[in-house]
Amino acid sequence: MPKPAFIEPPKFLRGARGWEADEVLRVLVEVEHAHPEGSMALRAVRDDQGSIIDFEWIYANPAAERVLSWRVGGLVGRRLHEVPPELGLAGQFEAFHQVVETGESCQQVFPHSCEGFDGWLQATIARFRDGVLVRLRDTTAARRAETGLRETRDRMVEILENLPEGFMSLDAQWRYTYVNRNAMMLVGKQRQKLFGRELWDTCPELLGTVAEREFRRVMVERVSTSFEFEFSPVLWFGVHAYPSGNGVAIFFRDVTEKKRAEQERDALLEREHTGRLAAEELARQRARELLAAREKLVQSEKMAVAGQLAAGVGHEINNPLSFVMGNIHFALEQISTLPQVEAREALKETAEALVEARDGAERIRGIVRDLKTFARADDVPLRQVDLHAALEFSLSMAMNHIRYRAQVVKCFGQVPPVWANEAKLGQVFLNLLVNAAQAVPEGDSARHRIVLTTYARDQHVVVEVTDTGVGMTPEVLARAFEPFFTTKPQGEGTGLGLSICHGIIKSLRGELTVASRPGKGSTFRVVLPTRGAEAEVAAPSLAAAVELPAVQGKRVLVIDDEPGIASVMRRIIGRGNEVVVAHSGREALSLLERDTDFDRIFCDLMMADLTGMDVHAELAQKYPECLARLVFMTGGGFTERARSFLQNFSHPRIDKPFEPELIRRLVAQSPPRV
Repeated sequence: MPKPAFIEPPKFLRGARGWEADEVLRVLVEVEHAHPEGSMALRAVRDDQGSIIDFEWIYANPAAERVLSWRVGGLVGRRLHEVPPELGLAGQFEAFHQVVETGESCQQVFPHSCEGFDGWLQATIARFRDGVLVRLRDTTAARRAETGLRETRDRMVEILENLPEGFMSLDAQWRYTYVNRNAMMLVGKQRQKLFGRELWDTCPELLGTVAEREFRRVMVERVSTSFEFEFSPVLWFGVHAYPSGNGVAIFFRDVTEKKRAEQERDALLEREHTGRLAAEELARQRARELLAAREKLVQSEKMAVAGQLAAGVGHEINNPLSFVMGNIHFALEQISTLPQVEAREALKETAEALVEARDGAERIRGIVRDLKTFARADDVPLRQVDLHAALEFSLSMAMNHIRYRAQVVKCFGQVPPVWANEAKLGQVFLNLLVNAAQAVPEGDSARHRIVLTTYARDQHVVVEVTDTGVGMTPEVLARAFEPFFTTKPQGEGTGLGLSICHGIIKSLRGELTVASRPGKGSTFRVVLPTRGAEAEVAAPSLAAAVELPAVQGKRVLVIDDEPGIASVMRRIIGRGNEVVVAHSGREALSLLERDTDFDRIFCDLMMADLTGMDVHAELAQKYPECLARLVFMTGGGFTERARSFLQNFSHPRIDKPFEPELIRRLVAQSPPRV
């Protein structure tokens, strides 16, 4: 390691021709001695004419020794032309000369080799008296890095220029910063016409395309993306774009041939599969038809089961309801016939309670009657039907759906009866009312209306059900009566309701149509024929006779397996008559073997052991004279046999719960005993 310079600074100023006495130089020595960069001072050597012919070292700090790998002590007093050429400084005479003559500083970079070191030095040269002050810096690492970066850039440019894809880079203002050769060929534009210009100015055809949307997304969100787009009618590009610096880098390649191949492949596949797809569609159509038929069958079975259930429930309710209502009537009659006014006044509140109970029982009877109407939905005979009564019945059944959604407005005109089936017509109106309610949103019933309109037109009656609900689009309207088509969520509808309604109205020789507008509501229109002269003549009511006096001395047989019925019948018929009770069909037949001397025989239709139909068969065979005195009581014929029997039976029958006055009238009008 060379001995550090300037431990005794004055000795390095020898030969400096008096410079060592210069105070400025002494200050320079003190300041630059510890500086990390190499520092040297050289004075100009002039000839007799004053021209500079060389430069002589008058000072060099320790850092200069490290940078030059030269003993500094060996430099002081040497002239510039005396140092070896590989030192590098030997070639800087002209630069030094220029600085001394002009007084303008400069920088020089030059190669330097010494003691196995090959590198680069940067010299900052400034004028110092009649000479120069030189600051040296080793720039070998920076020079090598710069060279490496330049070589890397050259290699990258070479790679990009030879890519099979087009490549371009854009800055944050969408200006081109690089475009490779293939990019120019693909877009058909020259490089010099692109640099410095914006992408959207040079390629306006990209505006509004997926390319613009994706490029802007990359610029804003700094994410990569890949996509394909149609650059022109005959050119498709596959693009990969990614963030680069503050801008975007874009690779793209011509995929037109690939897209054409895909289109040809798709066309070929479509041609090859057309026949198979048609066959599959035909198979699906047949499957849908079979499914529709099966669903209709299932729906029909469900309706039949529901009808049987309704009939059974009605029968079970009507039996106890009969003696409940009968006993209430009896109690009210007894109170009203009390001779003492004081007694009637004392029981006034009791009578009022009984009247309320009777009203409640009447409501129950109305509900059961509606159930019986539903249970007879499969009856095929047609007759004259009061259209308004059918509408009122359906409305009462649908009110739970309507009351929280809309108000009902009735616009009933004067219309004749229609020739129809009451139960089926009620089913249609119920479905239309429920659909109208479901088309209206909940919670705003004051604003919404469901309007029922009826009017006569030629030989027909028209019923319109109009709602102010959401309405239907033309697409939905076109399929409204299509089986299994529904706009309701899965599990909330079968899509069969309107289809069944359409079939029912068509079977009644009528017409069901719909008009609707989105947001304006819908109107379902039912057109039904009237029968006119072909209408059936209504059977006279059993209760239509003139008022009869109290009946006395009659013998009446009551056949019913419900004990309460026998008790209420005994009270209704009165104490002046004999009432014999049989609690089963077998017991009744056993009794009739001994005694047939009865003015009236009331027999329940449905009993556990022998039904009323079985009793009728035995009477027809053994005691035909009793048939004229037979009256059936029924809570509802809910079997096929019972319905058929009731249709064919021409003798009187009464429906439970019955009116006490009707029982008394039947007893009073009993035929004479033979």
